[in-house]
Amino acid sequence: MKQGTDAPVRAAEGLGIAEIHAHTLASDGMVSAVELVRAAAAIGLDVLCITDHDTISELGPAIEAGAARGVEVVRGEEVTASFPPGIHIVGLFLEHQIRMHMSVEDTVDAIHDAGGLAVIAHPFMPTWFASITPGRARSLLESRPVDGIELRHTAPVLPRTWRLLDGFYAEHRDRLGAALGAGDSHFGAHDLGRVLTVFPGKGAADLRRAIEGQTTTPITGSVSPSPPPIRMRLAQQYRSMVWLGGERRAGRVGGGAGPVGR
Repeated sequence: MKQGTDAPVRAAEGLGIAEIHAHTLASDGMVSAVELVRAAAAIGLDVLCITDHDTISELGPAIEAGAARGVEVVRGEEVTASFPPGIHIVGLFLEHQIRMHMSVEDTVDAIHDAGGLAVIAHPFMPTWFASITPGRARSLLESRPVDGIELRHTAPVLPRTWRLLDGFYAEHRDRLGAALGAGDSHFGAHDLGRVLTVFPGKGAADLRRAIEGQTTTPITGSVSPSPPPIRMRLAQQYRSMVWLGGERRAGRVGGGAGPVGR
């Protein structure tokens, strides 16, 4: 893989590159979906999964922009499970929104009922919210297999986390599904491409087959984008901690489908 702010990522022949976890202004991202697609095209991505928090916005213009630039856009959602601790599960290949604040098990069921793939987002963070712990992951896997786990991600973790995560994946691979890399982009060109997923093929259908067949590979350090300016970082924190919470309380974010028959 080639590294550098201006250099596109390149995979070996027959392989595609995807960002499976990215945000827009529909939740706490700082760019529009079309701007995110342009940033993905600029660094040579083949597939871009747009996974805003607890919402799926109208992505028609982004899908069209991607088609014109060789980037296939996948509809997804980062679903917040019940509090505490509000564990995040990413749903990929969704056509409709999944309801927030269900149990983790019901969230996985809802994603599967909708025909999507359920991915554990940024596991083993040293926080009491958003990220699943090893113990909670074990209890989930006792009753529900998932389709993938972000084996490499950009969330802050303790130094020993990657070793623990690799060991956990080796122990539970048959229930954890595909090993994925996720950049959790919020700033478009300022952070897209830091962690990615390589898969056999090129398009979105190939990515889905690769996740289902566990033939994906996470990669890191492929792109070193210029970081966002401090004002943009502060604005994103406000959007995440204040604005998005208001949207949830107002009912404009967080509705959607739950498990069939429940």
